[in-house]
Amino acid sequence: MLSLLRKLSLGLGLAVLATAGQADPFRIIVTSTETPLVPNSLLYLSAREGYFDRAGVQVTLVPAAQTPMAVAALRAGQGDMANISLDSVISLHREGVEDVIAVHSTDKAIPFVIAGRKDLTLADLPGAVYGIGRLRSLDHDLSSRVLENLGVNVDTLKLVPLGGPSTRAQALMAGRIDATTMSIGSFLAMPDHDRFTLLVDVAGFFKQVPLVSKVDVVNRETLETRGDDVKKVLEALTVAARDYAAHPEKWVDDMAAARPDVSRETLQTLAQTYKESWTVNGGFQFDELLYSARSTQHTYKRENGEDTPFRVEIEDWADFAPMDAVLAKIGTSQLGDKVSR
Repeated sequence: MLSLLRKLSLGLGLAVLATAGQADPFRIIVTSTETPLVPNSLLYLSAREGYFDRAGVQVTLVPAAQTPMAVAALRAGQGDMANISLDSVISLHREGVEDVIAVHSTDKAIPFVIAGRKDLTLADLPGAVYGIGRLRSLDHDLSSRVLENLGVNVDTLKLVPLGGPSTRAQALMAGRIDATTMSIGSFLAMPDHDRFTLLVDVAGFFKQVPLVSKVDVVNRETLETRGDDVKKVLEALTVAARDYAAHPEKWVDDMAAARPDVSRETLQTLAQTYKESWTVNGGFQFDELLYSARSTQHTYKRENGEDTPFRVEIEDWADFAPMDAVLAKIGTSQLGDKVSR
């Protein structure tokens, strides 16, 4: 009996030690419940295809409806990292929230298009019903810049907040709106998408706003307490990006498993569209971030009830050290995403 009790005690002790040695899952807050048809799919596929596991970090994806909810969840301690728009990061710092720091980008390309009913042209847009995610959402902000640059007075549009791209696509197909912005993937996934016209294609959209669109952010405390896990996450994302850049068909295969609702033909078209867009060196390049930051409309901040000039300084909201450590370990890639720091 004594021998049995000793064995049970030993077994219980080892179990406690094993549990204590297991780190909590690293939680990444994402703004879509399904794998998106854009390079930002990297986050979802890295989890699904085992890249995080192979890098030695257990990751859990935590879905949030949109960027504001993702930011709120991060600040409430419901996640360790969040994938949000760059504009939102700068907006937070303008408002005095200085503990949210960008460390990586999974999507520096802007694979957006502006789609409309078949007979619509840019000249016809004034007075048209235009679907957006929400006021000041990423699609709203970028679309406004593109359309203004192309000579369309955005103030003449009848803006309708509808939520995510799939909802906007359904509204366009149902004739409830005249035009909207969505990713090229969402457009190609629309049934009978050839019944609609592309008012602005991917190349035309990016030409007007060559910006880093989304970044991965963490709290400063996370960098201090889980810095090693942050580096492992970035390493996994970088390795996955290099695989998809070198072997586009692998992205097609992995996406086909994640999104069986999308035809392989559509995925193959997207793979060619994205072949130079993968963030094979972290997507976190100084010159691109500087251009993007200077393009922000947040030129003032509120202090003591008054608007005061707000100067965007990259070192205030970005930290290159974690990604630099990853590149020092695995080297840089020549497949794109040229390092500029």
